[in-house]
Amino acid sequence: MLALEGKQPDRVPVVLYPRYNALRYAQHTFAEALDDPEKYVAAQLSAQRRFQYDSVHDYNMMGPVEEAMGRPAGFKLKYVKDDAPMVEASVKIKASPDLEKLNAKVDPSIDGLCPKVLWVVKQLKLRTMEKGEPRVPVITWGSCPSRTAAVLMGYDQWFMLLIRNPELAMEFMELCIGPWLDMVISEVDSGADLVWVNDPVSSADCISRAHYEKYTQPYEKKFIAAIKDRTGVPVIFHPCGNWHDRLDLVAQNGADALFPGTMDLSLVYEKTMGVNNVKALNGGVGSARPNTKDLKGTTLAEDATTLLNGKPEEVEREAKRAIKIGTQRGPGFLLGGNCFPPLDVPLINIDALVYSARKYGEYPISI
Repeated sequence: MLALEGKQPDRVPVVLYPRYNALRYAQHTFAEALDDPEKYVAAQLSAQRRFQYDSVHDYNMMGPVEEAMGRPAGFKLKYVKDDAPMVEASVKIKASPDLEKLNAKVDPSIDGLCPKVLWVVKQLKLRTMEKGEPRVPVITWGSCPSRTAAVLMGYDQWFMLLIRNPELAMEFMELCIGPWLDMVISEVDSGADLVWVNDPVSSADCISRAHYEKYTQPYEKKFIAAIKDRTGVPVIFHPCGNWHDRLDLVAQNGADALFPGTMDLSLVYEKTMGVNNVKALNGGVGSARPNTKDLKGTTLAEDATTLLNGKPEEVEREAKRAIKIGTQRGPGFLLGGNCFPPLDVPLINIDALVYSARKYGEYPISI
């Protein structure tokens, strides 16, 4: 929490987003843990104690608010074994009256999967308290309006709407702010210490910089500002994908920290760190996908798939590099992967990541 404020802790923290890995460690599938939330809580707690990274996380999943919003209009989730629910049936939005079919008054305490998420948050908070103090923070998740709309409609249809009828797209995003904001407020009230929000549908892989700046970014900024105003907790923003031509815009979103994903960490640091409200970066070590250097494509950098396929010494080398980059002008850095660690990450590589924070990340940094 100190690092998120740009203040100096004793060492660099490790924030890993271990949704899948904790379940694999506990030998549960995601479907089992969704059916029985106690299994999810127990997995988070046992894995955190075993590996000693510095946070626990709720389900971090797509679907709870979207399902509650979209059910009256035919939206349906498909439940799978080893992942969060996927979309089985989306909604059709062709004119303003179609938006009236959606449930814009989601009640997180009773609607759909929302109560399960809130129960998990509350239990994680209660069970990480020791002598009246939290051992590690509880991280929860919220969906940016552009992402919520895209999930409800289906990505292809969302992009077509944004191009052909941007006014309706903006009306749709405005509608999406309220339900997820209410959910985030309920998550914080249940015990969450910070919120991360993401947008995988406004990258350069999806829409132009001009479309992002004019249409989807204003709603991201509004959503993040509302979270901070209503809850007072820090916000981490995850620009998922290729955002190289709009990093300057990302830095204006009002988030306290960025989880920049598969973009080169040194590039993101120079473009965003210390700009506006950005006090910290999170990531640095390859999880599952190649890092991108520019808009021309991807490069198979050494930190492309290291947590999944690399050896412990490779994880250590990349973690050392990430710590050096992330702390070069101050303490605002949280070591982690460049994406969600995949299900089959060798457990020894998680050990290597946490070990590296102890070995190289003690302040004052001397590498």
